[in-house]
Amino acid sequence: MRKRYLSIGICQIKQGYDIEKNLMKGLAMIDEAALKGAEMVVLPEMFIAPYEPPSIQGAIYFTEMAIQGLKEKAARHGIYIVGGSLPYDAGDGMPFNRAMVFDPKGALIYSHDKIHLFDCSPPGGPRVKESEIIRPGYRLDTFSIPWGSRAAVIVCYDIRFTPITQILAKKGIKLLFVPAAFSLSTGKAHWEMLVRLRAVEIQGIVVGVQPAFNPELRYVPYGHSIVASPWGDVLFDGGAHEVVDVVRVDMRDVDKIRKMFPLLAHIRHDLYITNWRRDP
Repeated sequence: MRKRYLSIGICQIKQGYDIEKNLMKGLAMIDEAALKGAEMVVLPEMFIAPYEPPSIQGAIYFTEMAIQGLKEKAARHGIYIVGGSLPYDAGDGMPFNRAMVFDPKGALIYSHDKIHLFDCSPPGGPRVKESEIIRPGYRLDTFSIPWGSRAAVIVCYDIRFTPITQILAKKGIKLLFVPAAFSLSTGKAHWEMLVRLRAVEIQGIVVGVQPAFNPELRYVPYGHSIVASPWGDVLFDGGAHEVVDVVRVDMRDVDKIRKMFPLLAHIRHDLYITNWRRDP
């Protein structure tokens, strides 16, 4: 019998330039979330480093240490961990921006490499050219959870691309995790809107987790980690500052909304289609 209620731990970390300190803090936040009853714990994009090229490059050295720490915490507490994302070296110094999920035994059960790279100069800045330091991913998968059906992870900028969530909805996901690091300007403009819209689009629960606001960084994160319901309601907003909190969601709400409002059943496959083309 599948579980109905899921307690999700949100770890909205305030990052500094000391990468090892960020790592230790992130692991300690997992402990805190687990003590508060979390069954799945979620960290932000690049949780061990500010989203700045020198910090990301410096964080590569700590990635294996971080993976080992996440495995140990998952096994120790008997929980799932969505490990935000980490710079995962592809062998030539150009890493993937990789999100990883660990099961309650500490096993790696899923990974997602950020597909869309943020090469933009948004109004209010800052300019970012992610393709200079990150290798794009090329796969889109799902994983099973004891709370019904399937789940998936996409990373930050991926959330802006509608076909991604449409494809995942067709794959049957009911829970979508989005580790992110929206800046102050893009976060204020679009973050809540995008999380809520994607929840409505997949008719599922979307968990978007960000780093906390820190004006001392050159790339200033927005904060405001959000959990949105399948009807688009905001179930949780973490605010701007560092926080560890647990949000309890009812997975049956997904089935209720889909039954009352059968959006996915009304897709006109005879007129249009959105498909994943191929893996290289």
